[in-house]
Amino acid sequence: MRERLITELEDSPYLESTVSKPHFLVYLMGPYKSYPPYPTPPTHDVSNAATSRPTLNEINDRIEDDQDFSSNVDDALALLLYLRDELREKAGVNAFIATDPQIETDEIDAATQSLAFTRAANATIFVTPAMGDNLGVGIETGAICESLPAPALLEEVLFTEERDVDSEMIRAVSDRWHVTTDDFANYQELIQAVKAHLRIIAQNQLSTTTTY
Repeated sequence: MRERLITELEDSPYLESTVSKPHFLVYLMGPYKSYPPYPTPPTHDVSNAATSRPTLNEINDRIEDDQDFSSNVDDALALLLYLRDELREKAGVNAFIATDPQIETDEIDAATQSLAFTRAANATIFVTPAMGDNLGVGIETGAICESLPAPALLEEVLFTEERDVDSEMIRAVSDRWHVTTDDFANYQELIQAVKAHLRIIAQNQLSTTTTY
């Protein structure tokens, strides 16, 4: 799957930027849809955060100023796309989301793809913003954590959450599977956490292989 991913990403119509480290695969996972607005916002602060999305003003402003993002792209997906493009352009790594490789679900179903992409990637990054509909992310998180050996989970997987997110699944990620977790209040904190994690992975892998 690694070589197929590298080939598919090189030819993907969704990726415009070239990368300096094509063999360093970074799989980005997160919601593609924002949480549906409440008819009457509840008084609970976490729920209000999911509706008002105050902590993503910075990334939303940057996306609005970027001509690469059309107005019909959902905020949750736009966040992943912006993170993907910045990692590709500024860090040089081969970052991608699940829809970037041209692999039809008729050939490999979506759940199996996620597992295969995670095993093939050098790093897998979960991003859970407060405004995202995180149901699918929670399902995939459990499946991936159960399928990977403990050393890979500890070294290669990073789970990031916006500080307004309140989830038992997120707590379980750390308690049950000992995955590295981090939180962010804005886009800058998110990108810094991801880059720091990738540097650690690159250093660890350089000590064991000369591939990257």
